[in-house]
Amino acid sequence: MHCASYPLSPHRVVAIATDKYLTPKTPFQDPQNLPGVPAPRYGADIAFGIGRAASAKQSVGTSEAELKPKMLNLLNLFAAQDRSGMAKRLFNAFLAKRGTPTFFEDPALNSAAADHRNIQHFCSWALSAPNSVFKSPAQKRIHQALQQAGWDITKVIAPTDLGVPALDNGSLYFSTEDFDNGLGLMINGVQHAYAVATHYHHDATARRYCIGLKFVFYDVFGLDDDDLREYGVTPGAPFHIDSAIGITAWWQLQHQFGYAPLVTRVVVRRAFEAEAI
Repeated sequence: MHCASYPLSPHRVVAIATDKYLTPKTPFQDPQNLPGVPAPRYGADIAFGIGRAASAKQSVGTSEAELKPKMLNLLNLFAAQDRSGMAKRLFNAFLAKRGTPTFFEDPALNSAAADHRNIQHFCSWALSAPNSVFKSPAQKRIHQALQQAGWDITKVIAPTDLGVPALDNGSLYFSTEDFDNGLGLMINGVQHAYAVATHYHHDATARRYCIGLKFVFYDVFGLDDDDLREYGVTPGAPFHIDSAIGITAWWQLQHQFGYAPLVTRVVVRRAFEAEAI
């Protein structure tokens, strides 16, 4: 089968994953990529404002000019091996000081995610066909949802209990792997993931099907108060590590100087063929 010959119109969401630790508050829709489903909701890290005091009065500066280089130093700490410049482009987009949250998508980020073993595992696991490299035993995934729908994709009820992947391989403390190539800084834990069917064909005679999936991953490039408490500077401490200074500067720019967060969007495309059994 050549699945590219069987475009699906309209596209259809066939699986959903949401971070179970997320406290959903603010909807932020992506109608271009998420047809026919409610807007994903995000937590307090998508909020921003002017002049809000930190809970423990954490501060590493009193002006934007003082705080920006301290935030940018996070690139030296956690993106030194980012040869594509994707992390710097994300930081520059944030520091452009937009008045409302916007999407950030980058071809290099899409490519890096597509090559990441955690994303590869997730894409295979989300389908869980008989020939999938990785499967989710005894759980309904895309293959099982198709089976229950009699291989009619228009009748598929999308499973919504998939676990979200993370780009967090390596050591945060030692700045290795994803905490050196920029992925842990840009994304780390994904908040929402959707599998969108863009192509589909079922051959009843051959008892096979092919499906083209666009996996769309979302995270907020922003901080909430929990991030500041966990990773920011410690009030009253005699000295602070550079990463804590950078995180605190980032929080201050977002919540005290009105720098709106970005919603990072990562798109990975896969095509699969499997037995319709």
